[in-house]
Amino acid sequence: MIEKSTERVLALMDKINEIPRQSNHLDKIHPWLMRWGLDHGFGVETDAAKNVLFRVPASSGYEKSPTIILQGHMDMVCEKRPGVKHNFQKDPIVSWRDGEWLRARGTSLGADNAIALALFFDLLTDSSAEHPALEILITADEETGLEGAQKLQKGFLKGSILLNVDSGDEGVFTIGCAGGMDINMDFPAEWLPPDDAYEYRQMSIGGLEGGHSGVEIHLEKANAIVLLARGLREILSSIPQARVAELRGGTAHNAIPREATALLAIPMTRLDEFKKVVGRFREDVVAENRVMEKNISVNLKKAERPENGLLSSFDSAKLVDVLCLVPHGVRHMSTAIEGVVESSMNFAILRSEGNRIKLLVNQRSALVSRGIDLSQIMFSLARLCGGTCATGNYYPAWEPQSNSDLLERCTMVWKRLFDREAVVEITHAGLECGAIGERFPHLDMISFGPTIVHPHSPDERLHIPSVGRVRRFFRELLKSYRN
Repeated sequence: MIEKSTERVLALMDKINEIPRQSNHLDKIHPWLMRWGLDHGFGVETDAAKNVLFRVPASSGYEKSPTIILQGHMDMVCEKRPGVKHNFQKDPIVSWRDGEWLRARGTSLGADNAIALALFFDLLTDSSAEHPALEILITADEETGLEGAQKLQKGFLKGSILLNVDSGDEGVFTIGCAGGMDINMDFPAEWLPPDDAYEYRQMSIGGLEGGHSGVEIHLEKANAIVLLARGLREILSSIPQARVAELRGGTAHNAIPREATALLAIPMTRLDEFKKVVGRFREDVVAENRVMEKNISVNLKKAERPENGLLSSFDSAKLVDVLCLVPHGVRHMSTAIEGVVESSMNFAILRSEGNRIKLLVNQRSALVSRGIDLSQIMFSLARLCGGTCATGNYYPAWEPQSNSDLLERCTMVWKRLFDREAVVEITHAGLECGAIGERFPHLDMISFGPTIVHPHSPDERLHIPSVGRVRRFFRELLKSYRN
């Protein structure tokens, strides 16, 4: 039986999920949030980055308590299963109950981070709730590199304590995170006219789990782009005359790619051999990934002659060599904290666009020096292969604060409520605390939240009972600041 208070939070999340909020497409959610704050009588501010701030007065008895910032983000990672007809810029996210879990129909759920907003709205619309003065900070475009948080202006926040509700494990308090950077690689492509001696086939890798490239990078989930590059290498090794046309894979810098495709030109006389090579490749990758990737698929279908033309056999082989050399996965484990990933790479996006082949790799590291080293590896690869490389969006690491009153208070309240110790961790995911703390270094910060499994994928689900427990903790923590 789900508590009425939890149902209230979930209903608020469903209401938020009716508003399209794809990253970099906030033209509907931003004004909706502004109206919500004004309609409920709060002071509402925004800035050039579309961050939204509600200023909420203290409850009676909390007038002398420190102002607390409650922080979450308005955007979501938009992923859907093949064949699902969903326009993330127009259509609502539709949730359904799967036992104790809340899921979406064929798409990512967006509990990351609508559940934070729902918990805030539940608090703000409850006349019996007790709390100090609050600043509700709802940031923009978190999923594309903490963009809103990195553009916060000095003076925008007045509080001294920040609660980030964007972690996905109930009972875990996060006190630090890795920093990260996008690395964009660009290679020239000379497309030659198609040849009548070729047949055209599209090879597709799909059915992969995908997921968050920070919190799940160590799980050895398959990367569709990496598998596609390997498949192309095996094809060209057996059939050197084969040629590459179009390439596509991945959707977001912080999501492990679930799908990737390549359009190939195969000599008519080598079609049978081509099918055998792909068949062996399929058998290998299915066997290698049978534990983690139960729905992996490698499919072929006939394709139309490409309008842009084909790469030469030499350039096709050279490009495949590049793709196979791009690093992906865990690069270093922490030597200071057992079991924590220190540095990683996510081969996130592959595109053929016009006369260019474009790649995006996201590197994360808890150490600035290691992050720089990983970036330089990509620059070296680009130079060796005749391409260009440029760094993209960067977000800083969040270093743990010693002697945190907030951490001590959180663990004490959790223990008192649930008679078990909370877990304190540093995460490999990027959190806005790093970017906010860089601009407001006086803040005492912590991150927590209800349990969310497989964020950034269509398998994303929210553990409903954990929502109720986090709601209870969240409110008791605020009450602990009574004058």
